[in-house]
Amino acid sequence: MEYAAGRPFAWVDDEITGQDREWVLGQGAGEALLRWIDPWIGLLPSDFAALAAWADGGPRDGPVSR
Repeated sequence: MEYAAGRPFAWVDDEITGQDREWVLGQGAGEALLRWIDPWIGLLPSDFAALAAWADGGPRDGPVSR
């Protein structure tokens, strides 16, 4: 989290819970995208599209997007 230092960042993981979202919010992070990935499938084209859209300033659901 120190690396992000309040800057927007994306977290891609196969185990994202409500606790993770709360932790990110509690760290005073800037905007963050927490993107859950199915561990049996991996990243799909739709995941890359969502990440790219978010990085380009696309819709955000507050400080922590899903």
